[in-house]
Amino acid sequence: MPEKVASLDEGLQIGTPFGTAPEELRVAAIGSKIEFARSELQTVQAYIDVVYAGRVAVTTDGSELPADPLAHLGSVLSNYEQMLFDQIAELEYKQEMLLFPPDEEEDGDEDDTPDNEV
Repeated sequence: MPEKVASLDEGLQIGTPFGTAPEELRVAAIGSKIEFARSELQTVQAYIDVVYAGRVAVTTDGSELPADPLAHLGSVLSNYEQMLFDQIAELEYKQEMLLFPPDEEEDGDEDDTPDNEV
């Protein structure tokens, strides 16, 4: 009967718990952030289209809304859109660096002195 008992310590020495490495978790987390930012970007772009088309008119007294507030709202949304583009690009770069780390030999082993100098 004792030969069928497995030690918890032996199981932990095999590898990472649950078979997931920390790098894989980071890549998955970044991928999740990218998907969220892309979804948010689609929503913002849809709002920008609505605002610049002039189909938004929110007033409390039923009067016409001047065009300037819509232009300002469009500008704010456009700035947020640009921020999302930048965030997605930065996250994709981080994900790329985790998936395909740069070669260390290419970065630091080059000699800066020309061959003809003494």
